[in-house]
Amino acid sequence: MNWVKEVLRRYNLAEEFERQRVIALWPAVVGTQIARLTEAVEFRSGRLTVKVSSPSVAQELALLRGNYIARLNERCGEQLVEEIKFVPGRFSAPREVPPVKLPPQARDEARDLFKAISDRKLRRSFERLYLTLRRREESLLVAGGKRCSRCGAVFLGEGDLCPGCRFDPVAGDDRAG
Repeated sequence: MNWVKEVLRRYNLAEEFERQRVIALWPAVVGTQIARLTEAVEFRSGRLTVKVSSPSVAQELALLRGNYIARLNERCGEQLVEEIKFVPGRFSAPREVPPVKLPPQARDEARDLFKAISDRKLRRSFERLYLTLRRREESLLVAGGKRCSRCGAVFLGEGDLCPGCRFDPVAGDDRAG
């Protein structure tokens, strides 16, 4: 893990990684029921902002704030979260994405893609990762997703650009021209 931190630091990505890590951990820390009523939207300077479905939910969760801070910091392995702010707001409920079964030739594709990796364990890990990503893409497409016109990533949402490309300044230049 130290080499990952070094790479992130070298490319000035450490702060963004910490922000995204805390936001991504929120649903796992609070559990399925609470995750349906909340959405972690921002983490900056030790403060996590969480959008909640109503003022009463914000009040209830505020009572458990200390527990959530402790769990998040434990999962991160360091003291990153100092405060959680619950704000009432509207957010879309996550869409159910059905699981799909890949065709048998997908396994052959995975084997062919990574056959040059001599380490058997590493090669198998890459094959599993590839198949997992393929299943995710197919599930999103079945649920109404589409491919980004710029990068090809599959996403759910409006427009022709995925959220990553939509906020990328280069993508903005492409749309303007």
